[in-house]
Amino acid sequence: MSFLPEPVPLSDEGEIDLIKVQRVNQSWIVHGHLRDTATAWIEHLQRTDPERLEKSCWLALFLTRYKKSTLRDPKPLFYAGLFAFATRDEVDRFLDGHPMTRAITLLGLGDPSGLDELKDQAPGLATSLAEEIRGIRDCE
Repeated sequence: MSFLPEPVPLSDEGEIDLIKVQRVNQSWIVHGHLRDTATAWIEHLQRTDPERLEKSCWLALFLTRYKKSTLRDPKPLFYAGLFAFATRDEVDRFLDGHPMTRAITLLGLGDPSGLDELKDQAPGLATSLAEEIRGIRDCE
């Protein structure tokens, strides 16, 4: 018997965003099982924190739609937005093996340690995406 309250359902708009996020996630070719990791992350938030799920879906779609001109490949934007509201424990649980998304998410938590795993221009990209996300989150 659980004494935890039932999660609040997503708003109608949140449900639409979730469907779009799931469709995008399933359609892209990604490395390192990132698709499966994102699916597990979405399911985790559905069970534990629908409010964060709704924000995460919105941010992933927003970044992909409106900031895609900054990158030729929108995948880093999408996954950075999707995981932007993860806690440190969740980063450790879900993002091991996904160095770019991990680095961006850790930077959002004030931790630059993920940059050590990146090469070439990737640390600069991670830093700029984390700053972009921080700016959007600060507007909430």
